[in-house]
Amino acid sequence: MVVNFLDPDGRAENCFDFSVHKRAPQVAAEIALAFRYHHAGHSPATRVGDFHALRKWFAFLDAHEPGIGSMSDVDTAVLRAFITFLDAKSWAKSTRHSAWSVVKQMVGWLKRNRPDLVASDLEIPFNAFPRKNAETPPRAVLSRSEIEAVLAAARKDIEASWDAFRMGQSLLSMVDRRHIAQERDLKRLDLDDLGVMLAIIVEQYGGLVPRQSVMLERGANRSRLHFATLRHGGSPKLTGHLHMMPETLIPYMIAIGAQTYANPEALRELRRDCMSEHLLLDGRSVIRWSKGRSNRVQRRSFLRDKTLSVPNLIDRVLQMTSPLLAHVPAQDRERLFVVETVYGSRTVSLIPPYLMSKHVRLFAQRHGLTDDSGQPLSLTLASLRATGLTLAHEALGHDILKTQALANHATPDTTQRYIDRPIVRRAQQRIVGSLQAQFVDLVRGANSADDERSDALAIDASHATAGGFICKDPFSGVGEGQKSGRLCTAWLGCFTCPNAVIPLDADVLGRLLSTRDALVAARQTLAPDRWRLLYAPKLEILENDILSRFSPELHLVASMKTAPALPLIE
Repeated sequence: MVVNFLDPDGRAENCFDFSVHKRAPQVAAEIALAFRYHHAGHSPATRVGDFHALRKWFAFLDAHEPGIGSMSDVDTAVLRAFITFLDAKSWAKSTRHSAWSVVKQMVGWLKRNRPDLVASDLEIPFNAFPRKNAETPPRAVLSRSEIEAVLAAARKDIEASWDAFRMGQSLLSMVDRRHIAQERDLKRLDLDDLGVMLAIIVEQYGGLVPRQSVMLERGANRSRLHFATLRHGGSPKLTGHLHMMPETLIPYMIAIGAQTYANPEALRELRRDCMSEHLLLDGRSVIRWSKGRSNRVQRRSFLRDKTLSVPNLIDRVLQMTSPLLAHVPAQDRERLFVVETVYGSRTVSLIPPYLMSKHVRLFAQRHGLTDDSGQPLSLTLASLRATGLTLAHEALGHDILKTQALANHATPDTTQRYIDRPIVRRAQQRIVGSLQAQFVDLVRGANSADDERSDALAIDASHATAGGFICKDPFSGVGEGQKSGRLCTAWLGCFTCPNAVIPLDADVLGRLLSTRDALVAARQTLAPDRWRLLYAPKLEILENDILSRFSPELHLVASMKTAPALPLIE
């Protein structure tokens, strides 16, 4: 019972063996079926996490329900017993909810798509772990001064490593690399020349500084290379001139993570082709990356106007890691952050998570970074996302929907968990208080006179027409139920208004005729009492006092024009 997932190119992406659950093989087969189809469009990281979470379900069956032979034996009582089993664990509520959610998804898929495999009366418990995130502690966030100190330290390291790399490239360009590649007798080469030393490493060792055991191997005649390495500052010093190392890579990851707000794992797995030029805006590049638990591509655009903007940093990383690509395994060759590590054995691969965390701590210690209380700063890559979103939320006027769009979250609730800080809550309280004060002023009429004057200035009164009339002063308030200073809203009130002006031309007559036809037609659709009360007097005035003032010639011209559309009379 093996479930395989392939990537778009047909290569194996995930492989899950459900036969490990030997005590309930039929249950494992049915869960594997649901797992295969439910996760068909999900990310590899989501599949791996859910597969591991399913172990808790099978552990529960083995310990408490050994008699269950298939999913049709699972009823609502068994699901509730599983919830009780999870509740007995000392895990956080969010962890217990995650374990239950995975099982609920599998059972739900079977119930919808293969009802023959589950009990007919099965009911899935609702909201088994209410307010699952209420007990979750807030994410660690750096203050503005702390993140500025971190970025200043990263900038210092970035410039130093870039200068060392460019120096190495310059020295390599000034030596005869072809001659050095062919010369095997080190006595004939000037090993005190740094350019010659770097060329030996590149041409004879593939760009990787040979290990001490290789240089001192008996009979290899490479001891001169070992002592020359020591004279030039040791292997780390030489490596810095040739390619990226973990300690030089981390400052770039910090600077990029602080600007993109990417999750640590998503940042680690950035691809070498993650950057493209913006199609519409010159000088701006779009950075794309994948998020482990999301199928949506994350993207942000950045200008290239600053030395340490994200596009420029990625360009540098591409150059400083390109010498390593020949040694990188195929599965990591498309990744951006590849490094050489030497712990027992030498490997060149995507930087592993443990090494990433270790060098972030060493980075903070090396620069003596402290928090606002003077204690050593607890810096993690995960804190960069929460810090960036909190500061961005402040810059966006504490608009959570804008911050949600920036974070690319599915719901505002997720964004709220990132930005829910005392300082943010105080700012939100100030904004709410300001809005409430404005509302109170509006109710009390403190600014009503100013508002009315501004309304009058903002509206073009020359278009205040209705039913063929033109008003001399639509702000005079002489109409029934109208107020001085406000635009008249009395639809069809012009029939009895002293401000009404009726030009004797064909266009005005055409609108008046349309108004008459609409009033006549309304008599057939409106309640008789309503029509007699509201519209009969207006129709009488229109037919007896107004239309008779137009000449027969104007009536003929108006009848040949297209009748204008009028608002619905109701």
